[in-house]
Amino acid sequence: MARRRARTSASKARSTGNGLDWSGDDGISHWGGGQRRPCRICGNPAFLVDDDGRPCHKVCAEAEARATTAAAEPAIPA
Repeated sequence: MARRRARTSASKARSTGNGLDWSGDDGISHWGGGQRRPCRICGNPAFLVDDDGRPCHKVCAEAEARATTAAAEPAIPA
């Protein structure tokens, strides 16, 4: 019988430049436990959860982070 690891608190997603690093210390901190629940962004079923434990695809979270960063950057005058 396979041994299950206890889920630890989710580590904050770190930006690697190529996207968010959701690996966590134990490698499963963003795993939603095998249940597919609607993604908080797109509404399609997702196995993963965000830092707050809400269902979310990693690509959806990355797109949201890019949009937030782009909105926060000041416009460069031409």
